[in-house]
Amino acid sequence: MVNPDSIYEDCGTDYKSIVNFWNSNVKRIQKKLDGKTKGTMIFSTPASYYKNDKHDVFMMFEEEMGKVFTTKLGMICWYKEEWLSNLSLASLIKVLITHKCVVHDDWKNKAWTENEIINLISKGIDKSLGEGSATLLFQTMRTIYKLNQDVVVSRPVVFEATLKRLVGNDQQVSVMDSISKEIIERIMFCNRFL
Repeated sequence: MVNPDSIYEDCGTDYKSIVNFWNSNVKRIQKKLDGKTKGTMIFSTPASYYKNDKHDVFMMFEEEMGKVFTTKLGMICWYKEEWLSNLSLASLIKVLITHKCVVHDDWKNKAWTENEIINLISKGIDKSLGEGSATLLFQTMRTIYKLNQDVVVSRPVVFEATLKRLVGNDQQVSVMDSISKEIIERIMFCNRFL
């Protein structure tokens, strides 16, 4: 068991240091157990990083950590609804992309797909601007900005900026909040884990 605050204190805002911290601890534990387990599961929380307004550093750590997993290593990240609610749309999409799945109450995984993310975004747009608005906005993105729907997951920052430009200042907050609400409700329905 590792105190999340100590990780922030030891590693600070260097996401690679956090990766090294976890990797060295996992190797130490695996060596101590001397092959008596089938694998290792890490439970992680971004609490200390959110508390210090450094969620972007934690997200870079999660993305990097996902690249170095062995087949016998897994990680479950726990997010509070309030933390997700304070993220920009692009950051919220990055959380979905980085984590790839949600753990349900019965501990079964539900993988996130590009289509599911786009459908949640479309639902949020339609709820805010009216039925069919998402289709029109995505067609406009494709026609004017040469951006396909896959930009949502491949370049979420570009997607968010383009969407804000298209809906204009008067509707930005309403649309972004509606989309975020759809995504967060879906995550929270599945449990409190990502």
